[in-house]
Amino acid sequence: MLKGLAEIINEVKKAKSVGQKVKILQDNQLKELMGVYELTYDNRLTWQLPEGNPPYKPLEKSMDAQGHLYQEMRRMYIFLKGLNNVHQPKREQIFVRMLEEMDPDDAMLLLEMKNRKIKGVSKKVIKQAFPGFLNEPENQDA
Repeated sequence: MLKGLAEIINEVKKAKSVGQKVKILQDNQLKELMGVYELTYDNRLTWQLPEGNPPYKPLEKSMDAQGHLYQEMRRMYIFLKGLNNVHQPKREQIFVRMLEEMDPDDAMLLLEMKNRKIKGVSKKVIKQAFPGFLNEPENQDA
């Protein structure tokens, strides 16, 4: 059975050492997870949503919705500056609906992504696990 994205991230968060975190990340190198890291830590991407967490009603944990974030990853461009022409009220409505339709752990991960920090999974750890990924453009003046 396919693990949920937040389930994998939670394994990384629980790891005791950076080495363990890196191993778990490398063992779960899924395109959707790479998208999670990119949406969280790539400074070239800007979320076009208000600061903070919107009010939403989390889905019951008993509802098996772990695969929902996998499906929604392809629509994340809706929330990024310059990649869509969705009106802001509609964008925010879509985001809240998305949060309410996915597993509560995945919803918390999505909020961490939007807030640009996954607690327990730093940008430094991601870069150590995947050298060359998330490389910022070099300063041309240096």
